[in-house]
Amino acid sequence: MAVPGRVIMNTETLSYFLMINCWGPGQCVAVIGVLVNVVNVVVFLKQGLRDSVNISLLGLTISDLGSLIILVLLNLCWAPAVTKLHLPFYPHQMMYFLFYGHTAFSRVTTGLTAWIAFERCLCIVAPLKIKTLITPGKSVMVICVLYVITIASVTPIFYTSKFVWITDPIRNTTVLSYVKIAEGRIIDDIIYIINNVLPLLFFILIVSCTAILVTTLHRNAKWRQQMTASKTQVVSKRDTKVTQMVLAISVVFIVCYIPGALFFLLPLTNQEMKVAGSERNFVIAIVSIMLLLEGIQESANFFIYIEMSSKFRATFQQLFSLRFKQSDDSKIGNVDKTVQPEGGV
Repeated sequence: MAVPGRVIMNTETLSYFLMINCWGPGQCVAVIGVLVNVVNVVVFLKQGLRDSVNISLLGLTISDLGSLIILVLLNLCWAPAVTKLHLPFYPHQMMYFLFYGHTAFSRVTTGLTAWIAFERCLCIVAPLKIKTLITPGKSVMVICVLYVITIASVTPIFYTSKFVWITDPIRNTTVLSYVKIAEGRIIDDIIYIINNVLPLLFFILIVSCTAILVTTLHRNAKWRQQMTASKTQVVSKRDTKVTQMVLAISVVFIVCYIPGALFFLLPLTNQEMKVAGSERNFVIAIVSIMLLLEGIQESANFFIYIEMSSKFRATFQQLFSLRFKQSDDSKIGNVDKTVQPEGGV
């Protein structure tokens, strides 16, 4: 337990954490993440949704995009310039709802990352049955279920609080504020546990699948090199490349998620390690680090796709070169005839 009168972090130190993780570099990461995930959506839609891998990656991209958009707004609420504005609401109170909105999408990202890693494990373990085990329809169903469950787990937060107009004596005006219902604290504690235990289970699945993928790829490396040139070999090489890409996505996720998983244990062992506790500044500083890491993880996939997926890279280059070709060809009356490569990532 914390010693009364003594805290781990003061307000001045906290301001440095927020300046790095939310106001400056952290906001740049979030904005870049929004832009690259919009590009991801366009590329996946251009490639088509005939492949279960593309469908899953599109679902992952949408959750990343939603999470990052809310993170941009959340970071704005931390900014001193915004808090000093005479807005008709309190930015620090709005952060409460934005944080849980961000949490909903980030939990979907966790679940979909686990699903994609599990799908790749099945592809490696049972390559001949994967087409029947994982179909585009099943992928859509899993994605929809994950979105529904995760959003439902966060929705009670909006029930425990309601907005009311109050008089601000300092501003001498009315502002929109929120108040908690009587059972709000209990419901908040339950939601906190659900929204950390469920992702923790997904995290364990991701780690397990990642270990299986690493072991299997290492074991089959020599065997794949000895395969003769055939159609089977082409499919095998494509599956290997997709598996390596999924492995990279999983590793980045694991590295960025570990601090959050460890932080979840703190309030269970020390009740002061909560926003409402005496170590509020320390908790907010840790949360800002977690948000930055989530922003990095949700932005990194684009660069993984570009580096490790030749089809994603080809489609990305085609989309941008197509615009220039159309602009140049329009001057001479030609029509661009670039052929879109078949297949997904």
